[in-house]
Amino acid sequence: MARLAAVLLIFCAFFSAQAKTVTDMQGRKVTVPDKVERLIALGSSMSFVTYMKAQNLAVGVEDINKRANFPKPYIYANMEMVKNLPVVGRGGPAQSYNVEAIVSLKPDVLFINSEDSTVADMLQRKLRIPVVAVSYGRGSFDLKTWMQSITLAGEVLGRQKRGAELNTYIKNIISRLNIDVPQKAQAYVGGIAYKGYQGIDSTAGDFLPFNIAKVSNLAMKAGKRSQMFVNKEFIVSLSPQLVFLDGEGLAIMQKQFRDDPQLFGKIPAFKNGKVYLLLPNTAYYVNPEVMLANAFMVAKAAYPEKYAAIDPVAEADKVFGTFVGAALYKQFEKDTGGYRKVVLKDGGLGLEPLER
Repeated sequence: MARLAAVLLIFCAFFSAQAKTVTDMQGRKVTVPDKVERLIALGSSMSFVTYMKAQNLAVGVEDINKRANFPKPYIYANMEMVKNLPVVGRGGPAQSYNVEAIVSLKPDVLFINSEDSTVADMLQRKLRIPVVAVSYGRGSFDLKTWMQSITLAGEVLGRQKRGAELNTYIKNIISRLNIDVPQKAQAYVGGIAYKGYQGIDSTAGDFLPFNIAKVSNLAMKAGKRSQMFVNKEFIVSLSPQLVFLDGEGLAIMQKQFRDDPQLFGKIPAFKNGKVYLLLPNTAYYVNPEVMLANAFMVAKAAYPEKYAAIDPVAEADKVFGTFVGAALYKQFEKDTGGYRKVVLKDGGLGLEPLER
């Protein structure tokens, strides 16, 4: 009996050394291998894996990861790596998973980003592998939740130091742009993607680049913090002197201009030459790294005297290099326009280079 007890103690000690339990972003206790060597990431959670420089551990990907011109940092950065990986799901707004394909690839852990708390449990029951839920926020982006998910990914993958470095980097950006201003600039942002491309009437009340750059968001007057659609007359009534447009919605906004050119002419920012194009803040869920980069563009446009030395393009590439290991601004510029001034022209919205 004593010998059996000793064997059991040794077995339990060995097993515990090979596994650890984490609490994921849905409050679930998940036991994961101490060393993850094979993984799959669904629902854009591959972003967190890429932050940890662990994308080489992926054994399968969603189809959306193979779209060459999809404006999301981790997708751009991983284009070559994922070419020959098997597809395990569709990805995008209408997510679907190939359970049989996932099981056949024998991942040690599966990451998922889903606001539906039942999905992770359902997949774990079906797959019989650990499923760890990360998150950008429930309902709308939340900076604290994103940073906690970075920490979680580092914990699961044994890269805690990397997670801590990224969170320190985020805090440093916020600190750099935390200047004293006698009066906050006021601005409106339009073209925010939501389940597809949207026009100037798609905005957000809680907009991270504005928060970081200390810009007052006029859309908050609509009384909602997350993404929302507003009446075009409401935009005019705000009389915004400073406007930012999301590059994902540029084609839609071009059509809106052709349909109703007078609408844009009524917005003071167009008359004053204070309308700027941003990199896509949202593409298959939010692009938090892009929002950090966009904060520099917003700060420069809102407070040009205070940020005369800032080059938004260079800052964007620093952010992308830090998070996903590649300077991606040129790719974003090619696909969505980059950082530009937006002007009214006969027949459409024109893009002009920034003064750098």
